[in-house]
Amino acid sequence: MQNSSVLPVRHFLWLAILTGLLTGYLEVLLLGIQKFVFGEAIFFGPHIIWMAPLADGLWFCLLGILFVLLSKRWLFLRAMNIAVSLFLFLTLLSGLFIFNRIKWYAAVLLGAGAAVQLGRVLTRYFAKWQAALARTVSYALIVLALTICSVNGWLWWQEHHALASLPPSPNAAPNVLLITLDTVRAQSLSLYGYQRKTTPQLERLAQQGVKFDRAFATAPWTLPSHASMFTGHYPHELSTDFLKPLNDAKTTLAESLSRHGYLTAGFVANTYYCGYEHGLARGFLHYEDYTVSWEELALSASLLRALLHNARLRQWLGYQQVLTRKSAADINQEFLAWLNHSPQPEQRPFFAFLNYFDAHEPYLPPAPYDAAFTSAPCKTDWPYVHTLRTAWIEKRERMSAAQHQAALDAYDSSIAYLDQQLGKLFDELQRQGRLKNTLVIITSDHGEAFGEHGHHGHSDNLYLPLLQVPLMISFPARIPMPQTVSSPVSLRDLPATVMDLLNLGSASPFPGRSWMAVLETPHSNVQPIMAEVNLAPIQPDRYKPGTKAKLKSVIYDRYQYIKNPDGSEEVYDLATDPHQLFKLSGDEKGNRIIEIKRSLLPQERDALVSD
Repeated sequence: MQNSSVLPVRHFLWLAILTGLLTGYLEVLLLGIQKFVFGEAIFFGPHIIWMAPLADGLWFCLLGILFVLLSKRWLFLRAMNIAVSLFLFLTLLSGLFIFNRIKWYAAVLLGAGAAVQLGRVLTRYFAKWQAALARTVSYALIVLALTICSVNGWLWWQEHHALASLPPSPNAAPNVLLITLDTVRAQSLSLYGYQRKTTPQLERLAQQGVKFDRAFATAPWTLPSHASMFTGHYPHELSTDFLKPLNDAKTTLAESLSRHGYLTAGFVANTYYCGYEHGLARGFLHYEDYTVSWEELALSASLLRALLHNARLRQWLGYQQVLTRKSAADINQEFLAWLNHSPQPEQRPFFAFLNYFDAHEPYLPPAPYDAAFTSAPCKTDWPYVHTLRTAWIEKRERMSAAQHQAALDAYDSSIAYLDQQLGKLFDELQRQGRLKNTLVIITSDHGEAFGEHGHHGHSDNLYLPLLQVPLMISFPARIPMPQTVSSPVSLRDLPATVMDLLNLGSASPFPGRSWMAVLETPHSNVQPIMAEVNLAPIQPDRYKPGTKAKLKSVIYDRYQYIKNPDGSEEVYDLATDPHQLFKLSGDEKGNRIIEIKRSLLPQERDALVSD
């Protein structure tokens, strides 16, 4: 058969399917190199091992059908040399798109050139091998089926083996439910006096426990803040940074509770920085981050992923939602399904971690909450930058005043939707009778800025819109009456508090001080509260690669001290200036800095002055 001969339709489609399957396995190989050789996060779970070949197989098959239809007019598209070079080009382009460092047009040119040259060679072999094409596709599909069974079987065995290895749990031990509302700042909650009724359900829940009016995160972004909540250590004591995971040097709360016989499970919507790759899943027997869904399948093929993230296509379609985003309703469903169907749910206490992502960009609350505080649904026509697991408004500082207000409206509406779903969750847990012996902690990892001090979003400053977060505890066994605490507390003390409330304090591996000490003696022994962030990775135009640009904060009693990377210092009196509009100066500033530094432990002072 000549190279220019036309392939039968079935052979053309078999070639498309086979090339797609092989392309998927090539993508898995390249992702493995990226992850295990270069140590980079790939933002996919273990299911990518079979989802990539399945996705590429289906995607290439659809493209094959399209080319078959086009060949009715342009028959040359089914010529053997054209077909081989065409699918080889798609394979090479898929591999090149794995590496984001290569511009798309460079990848197209490189892939096209290589496909033309390699296609000439491979076409000669394909002519001899064409008769075995159907059998080869069958073998490839069998391999795919075995891959699916192997991955799912391995994950099932891991979880059940870990479950069987758990030690006995204490009799009648309380459950623990930790909820983090990603990117929810305290000042936007009606629970804390906000003029909009954003959180009526949280207000109802607050009547059953303790509300902390001055709770502060240790960092203005997700990973180090959660790492502090899980380990009891400040960010400078941990390995975490932008795209740098939490290592195993410090014990996590999930690990500690597992050693006491707890069933541990995590359900996260922020798969960008709460996924297993960043170390937060350590100690959890069951962890649901990346889903098995049609949306996840579509994103498993690199070419289709690039198409679905195209900004112009998104703008034209008017669709800016992150495809694999989990809503609060999804997290509720995942948690309740595990709780009601997991092995040994009644014989053992559980520690469940729920992370909600609804208030994070893009702010896209579902109807009817998209018009909760406006006369019309929140607009989605801003230019967004889409990555695999998140999206954000591009050049937000250039938005008009009306657009800024629309963003805030959408943010508030997202919180209102989240609040409603929390109410549904607790109503169901109450119906099941699970709350009577459950310690519930509701908080946030950080807040969000809407123009305060010229900042938008989060991660790049340490002012109160990013650090001051909601915090509530409900535990009828130890806290029977509703209370409000006005003394400042740090989320760093969360694991020490949990161990204290579970009467496991003597076995606690965590530093810090239980919030119960503040509850019992609210105005004695005020502790300094530290926070920090390394600005260098997110401001590469200002700082050289590999350098550190630490921004640090200490809140002590009514004052906040901020040390900037250039050594300049800011001090605010939060009691008289809660919006931080006026910096203290002169002797008053100097005296407060001395007072704040004296409140620190020696190692904390060292961390404050070091780079």
